[in-house]
Amino acid sequence: MEKLYANRSMPGGFDPPDQPDNPFWRNEWIPFLSDQDGWMGKSIDVRDGRVGRWFVGEITVTGEYESLAQYFDSVAEMLTKIANGTHPVCAVAEGRLVWS
Repeated sequence: MEKLYANRSMPGGFDPPDQPDNPFWRNEWIPFLSDQDGWMGKSIDVRDGRVGRWFVGEITVTGEYESLAQYFDSVAEMLTKIANGTHPVCAVAEGRLVWS
């Protein structure tokens, strides 16, 4: 995560520098979840604690979750549904969980 953040952060604070209101990346976004290549993942905005997601080549989504706690609650809820058999069955593909 540290290397991912170092590769994303910019001297001006956001990337691209000509789009401060709609950047692909802001220095205030700290990644905490990513695929192996850093193409997609989730980050927390240190300004207000919201959790967002990015995918290279697409607009970064901010505020997908109001907080890190809300994100983890959603993960816990999904894992509970899987354990109860009320969520689609998952499999492992290339080391990742994939739901059908």
